[in-house]
Amino acid sequence: MDALKRAFLKFDRRFGGTEPPPRAQVFLARHPVGTGVVLGVVNGMLLAWVLSAFDDPGRMLQAVLWGLGVGLFFWLLCRVERWRQAHYERTDGFRPTPAAPPVPEQDRPPVWFEGVHWLCLWGALTVLLWLAGRLKDPPNDWPTSAILAGVAVIGSWGARLLKERRRRRPPGGRS
Repeated sequence: MDALKRAFLKFDRRFGGTEPPPRAQVFLARHPVGTGVVLGVVNGMLLAWVLSAFDDPGRMLQAVLWGLGVGLFFWLLCRVERWRQAHYERTDGFRPTPAAPPVPEQDRPPVWFEGVHWLCLWGALTVLLWLAGRLKDPPNDWPTSAILAGVAVIGSWGARLLKERRRRRPPGGRS
């Protein structure tokens, strides 16, 4: 068991686990039962709604068991996260990685390339969402797929910008 713990912590340190966690992550790790109950109930209710199980006791039992399983899974996940946070607080504390230096201008792709990249990504996601929408009754149309793909592309771009901004933030300071 100790070898498994050492392997997990080595993997965690390698992929940035020594950085201080966000406040939401600390809160969820400190309240594993509440997190498990809320996420289990929400997942069970969504599955019951998707299966139209409110009138069928068999399907409702499936939804309840699914919600129970999801709740237990997230409870266990929060317990492991709390153990991880406690380990780093006990040993040497969280050590933020130094801010990455900005990328030199000559290493950045030109603006037109990023625009072409966005258009290609948007087109591919539109087609994938349209194909996935064919499974629904009634199926998704092209404009709906295009709008959802645009939201996904802009959301991923915003997440990347937020991640870069947080990495450039000086340690201990807020900007």
